Amino acid sequence: MNTNRNNTHEEIATNGFDTGDNKWKKFMKTTNFDLTLDICTEDGSRTRFHQNDPQIAEKTLRQLVTPRLFTPPLLMLASEHSISAIPTRTIDMILAHTASPSPLPLPSGWMDAVEVNDDALVNLAELDALAAAENKHVMLAEIHTLGDWMIRLKLETIVPATIQEKRQLWNHLLDLPAIPFRLQAAGIGAINPANIVRATVCPPIDGVAEMALAADLMQSIRS
Repeated sequence: MNTNRNNTHEEIATNGFDTGDNKWKKFMKTTNFDLTLDICTEDGSRTRFHQNDPQIAEKTLRQLVTPRLFTPPLLMLASEHSISAIPTRTIDMILAHTASPSPLPLPSGWMDAVEVNDDALVNLAELDALAAAENKHVMLAEIHTLGDWMIRLKLETIVPATIQEKRQLWNHLLDLPAIPFRLQAAGIGAINPANIVRATVCPPIDGVAEMALAADLMQSIRS
């Protein structure tokens, strides 16, 4: 997992997401899994929670894929031993680790969002060619948050037909109430857009670069 510091459908269809209920049913019939949750917050800390009951873990995982995950003022986590409350405004991202790949609801127009390592940038041209052959548009996004958490994502979307649609892809990414993605190993994650301090995408998006300040990213220093 290259998430690190210092290096850094029910209700959902109306929000442009599709939870893929059939995928969930198939997933639960074929998978027994533990669930480990990492809550990464703006102070740079990572708090870990665990659930080893498959039915409770499945319910928890489904609750995590709502696009309104960060809308309530508090994220509550409870067990027979304790209850924890974390203000959602302080949460940069949530990582849900499972033993097998989990269904992931995606915003309208998205085809995939997955965590990648540094090699993806080197192979961007190859990834772009493969995506184009499947009538997809691909871009790499590096996202930094208030707590100095960083993650790199490969985003696959429908092919934008116009420059305006390309602009909308970029604007929609930053306007989402939560940015969902698949973890590289297994599991899913969600980023709180309100706590993003920088998002860098490549290749540059036509129609966006022309309106931006002309400058090349050199380095990012955390004091």
